[in-house]
Amino acid sequence: MDEYVIQTEGLSKCYRHWFSRGPKALDDLTISVPKGSVFGFLGPNGAGKTTTIKILMDLIKPTEGSAMVLGKPAYDVDVKKRIGFLPDSPAFSKQLSAREFLSICAKLLRIPSDVRNETIEEALHTVKMADHAKEKLGSFSRGMLQRIGVAQAILNKPELLILDEPLLGLDPYGRQEFKQIIVEQQKKGTSVFFSSHILSDVEEICDRIAILKKGHLLCTGELDSLLAASGVNVVIAPGADQIFKELMADAEGSVKNPDGGWTLSFPHNAPPLIEKIEGLKKEFPDALTISASREKLEDFFFRTVENANV
Repeated sequence: MDEYVIQTEGLSKCYRHWFSRGPKALDDLTISVPKGSVFGFLGPNGAGKTTTIKILMDLIKPTEGSAMVLGKPAYDVDVKKRIGFLPDSPAFSKQLSAREFLSICAKLLRIPSDVRNETIEEALHTVKMADHAKEKLGSFSRGMLQRIGVAQAILNKPELLILDEPLLGLDPYGRQEFKQIIVEQQKKGTSVFFSSHILSDVEEICDRIAILKKGHLLCTGELDSLLAASGVNVVIAPGADQIFKELMADAEGSVKNPDGGWTLSFPHNAPPLIEKIEGLKKEFPDALTISASREKLEDFFFRTVENANV
């Protein structure tokens, strides 16, 4: 049990419409999140991601099944001390400054007074908001508020971070900094479970994922295993124009490299094409470099969701 920070078994949630049950927002979800992992929780709108997170945080009760967090039932009050949480679209008091808000959060988390200020400053620096500590939250942009939301989530140095759409409202710089924060938290031993629609960022920092659609789990597992090698990349050295022309017609993607050469991608391992590439490699060994390529998460996601019969 200690090897997993989250475990759900047959988790279902059915919201009521007046006196009758409506459709299931979550249907028989069974997942395990290993300790120390960065787990991406994916799916289209209405897939059941936020419902799952609310159950994990004991904000709503499941209709069926069970949810364990840090080895204890999700409703266990003691577990809350060991979790950092950022909800979807959090609300803030506009009259408070960033430091005042985090001070209230620190008191609620019972962070000792002798280290409280130091802890707040550390969180502000981590999310790159130290220069705005005295400013009112009402003057902040959506991205700045999201950073403050992340700051309060890491105040108590949690064992587990649960984040619902943490990249929402962040510009490209903010997203890059957020990814660095996640990597740093993982290095400190924190496990991270977050939902997101930005698949390129998920692919970059997550080692495991789960994909949902209409409350049903479509797949879950290690990212490297799910995105198995599905073709080859061929790097063509600068000046090998004849080889480039010969292969370009069969390539499904091409990128010009800084040195003037090219990288061509061939996603489908058609035997005649591979034979052609290998023949050119034997003939011009210094002009070509061949490596396996894997499917992009975005392509895998859409293929999985669109082919699901749910």
